[in-house]
Order: sequence, then structure tokens, then C-alpha cells
Amino acid sequence: MNTWERGTLESLARGEMDPRGNLFFSPKGQQNHACIKILNAGVDTVRQLYAGKPCLALFDRIIEIYQQGRGATIDLFGSTWVVGAGTSTSGFRYRLQNNDLGVIVLFYARHTKVENIGTHLKIELSPHFIQERSTSDVQTYLDTIAKELLSYVEPMGCAVHLALDVQGWEPPSDFMDRFVTRSKRIVRKNAISDFEITSGEVATQYAYGQSYLFGSAGALQCAIYNKTREAHARDKIHFWESIWERASSDDPTVSDYDPERDVWRVEMRFHQSVLREFAQGIPCNVDTGECLDMEHGFQRFIDVVPHLTGLWRTALKTYRLDHSRGLIDSAWQLLQEDARFYDHEPHFLYKRARKAPGLGNEKNVALVVGNLISLYARQGFTTHQAMHYLTQCGAWDDIANYYRRRGIDAAQLRLLISQRLVERRLLGKAA
Repeated sequence: MNTWERGTLESLARGEMDPRGNLFFSPKGQQNHACIKILNAGVDTVRQLYAGKPCLALFDRIIEIYQQGRGATIDLFGSTWVVGAGTSTSGFRYRLQNNDLGVIVLFYARHTKVENIGTHLKIELSPHFIQERSTSDVQTYLDTIAKELLSYVEPMGCAVHLALDVQGWEPPSDFMDRFVTRSKRIVRKNAISDFEITSGEVATQYAYGQSYLFGSAGALQCAIYNKTREAHARDKIHFWESIWERASSDDPTVSDYDPERDVWRVEMRFHQSVLREFAQGIPCNVDTGECLDMEHGFQRFIDVVPHLTGLWRTALKTYRLDHSRGLIDSAWQLLQEDARFYDHEPHFLYKRARKAPGLGNEKNVALVVGNLISLYARQGFTTHQAMHYLTQCGAWDDIANYYRRRGIDAAQLRLLISQRLVERRLLGKAA
């Protein structure tokens, strides 16, 4: 699959490309994606599994509270929990839930006897629990619960949902025609009745825009949906706006988030079985190619953290939006390459830093135009295309003023561009 070359006005003034630039170039044209703002790239959900043998004293206490009926509570791990029954599809008999904390504890596997060692514990963490803590604190909390509920504790893998929230992009009208997936399961709904984070049926249409769900919950799922409307539907808009407002450009006092525009989410959900398959390979640093470790394993959430960006990029190749045959969509390439998932709180690191072009003098304008023409010649653009893309590069006002001050009108500029394209092709000066 071919990708687009990337650059910025700054890098083009130096005669260089920039792998994080907002200008995209290919033989199919030029795209300027400066309007796409990544507001949040983070872990949305964690489901950690543990094997062990239930501690009988605590196990009996949970059963006793459960038998008191609906709404019964128990104090454990420094918090108060509502005790209820696990759903038939969860595979566990009992559920401890604290929505204020954002944690659900599923306990006692249905198909394993209590006196036997088995996968008796699953802990599910919500976005606001994860966003407010470092990954080391998250893992410590998970392990603390496991050690209190089980003996012979052994982590047995985890599932993670990676979420990217963006403004300035949404699925195009021909999305389904250009979207590439091997999944046979595609959900595309036209109305919303309910939304449940653990249901796996997230893709819905909120009366205004289509949302999609690809794949099954037991594999790698891709969900694309209007996060603004979903957050309103679940009364979580204030929480998410507090996250999005922290996304900033160069000026930390100015947010990239525009409350008047909808935020769209691209979410990749890795089931524990999928991560187990990835762990059988040798994950590498996505930027340097260096192998991160040879004794790796994805048994715990914290083990997966160094590999999240690589997993994200792999997922956006499995589910891919194409521009045309053999060429990825430039916006999808940006979402794939620019997202970074780090072991820090998202509002400190998950931002797209954009430097102003800084074309404050004539020399830089001339360099940008010259290097763009060389790039256009290499991509095989016509004079008409080159003129059009110059107006879309983000520096057209500077370029027009530059040539206007030299007495060159639009017709003369078109002729000049045509001559320079021919020169670069015939004399071998195309960049």
C-alpha cells in the first residue's frame, strides 16, 4: 500500500520533507490537513484477567451481601461497591460495581469450581478511571484487588480499547466504498435506543451522521462514531470536554478544541486473545525499529503500554480507508501516523504540535515555491494542478503578494510555473 509524502511550509523552505507535516503529496494530488486536530489519543477501556483460587472468607462475605437483594453494598479496597449478579455472557457469577470510581469487578468463573484454580477474576476500568491515573498506578490498583480476592494470583492477559478523538475529519460520504476490511461483521445502525460501553454494539447513528462497527467483540474491533453525540446521550459531555480542551497547539493557553464542532472517534478494541497473538511476535519501537524487549508478554496492562502506538498503527492497516487502488487515504494516514499512546496522562502528551510556517520574508517564500514545484514535477502534476495546489498549500497570500510585488500577474505566473515544471522534468531537477 503506497503512502503520501508529507511536509510543512517550514520544511519545504529548507528543501526537506517532514513526516509529521500537514501537507500530503502523491501522484493523485495534494492535500492540506491542517484542519485535522487530534484532541485525545488514549486508552479508553481496560479489561484485566487474573487466574487464581478465590479467598473463601471474602468469597463467602460477597455471597452473603449478594443474598440481601438488589442494591446491597460492601466496603472493599477502600471503596463501596454494589453487589450484583454477573451477566450470563460475562462468564462470572458476581459483579462488584462502582460507577463513581469507574470500576467493575467480575468474580467467580461460572464454569470453574471455587476450590479450583481458574480465571476467576476480571476487572474492567472505565475511561475516567484511566485518564486520572498513570499506568503504573492503574496496574498497582488492579494487582491490589487481585491479591485480596485470590490466592496463587497470575495475570492472564488483558483487553484494551485505544481511542482517537479528532475534529476536522469525519467519515466521507463514500466511506463504505473505500473502506478496506476483512471483517464479515459490519454493524451500521440508523437510530439509537441505548449505549453500553461493555456491550460491543457501539456503532450507531445519532440522527445526523453515520457510525460504524466492524468485527466481533472476541477479535479486533473497529468502531467509528460521533463522540460528541454519544457523550451527550450518556451525559458524559462535560468529562470529555475537559479532556479535549487540554489539546493545544504551540500556545498552551489556546485550545485546539472547538465546542461548536462535533468530535469524531476512531476506536480500536483489542481482545485479550488478539493481544496474545501479538505477544508471540517481537514488538519493536515504531519510531526507531529497536526491539523493546525479548522477554515480553502482554499478560498485564502495563506490559502492553510500550507497544500501544505500534498496535494502533497495525490496527489502522487491518482496517484501512483507501484513497484509490494502491494508495491509502491521506487523512487516514495522518490518523495512523500521528497518534502517540504514551505512559503518561493523555492531556500532557497526546497533542499535535503545529508550528506556524513563519514565512516572514521573501527568501522563504521563493524557497517554498521552488521546492513545491520540484515536488509537483516529481508527482507528475499538470500546470493546472500545480496552480490549484499552490492556492491550497496554506501560504497562498504570501506567494501572491511575492509575485505581485514583482509585477507578475496570474497569466504570467501560470506560464512561469509551466516552464519550471518542464525544466525540472527534462533537466532532472525534480526533488
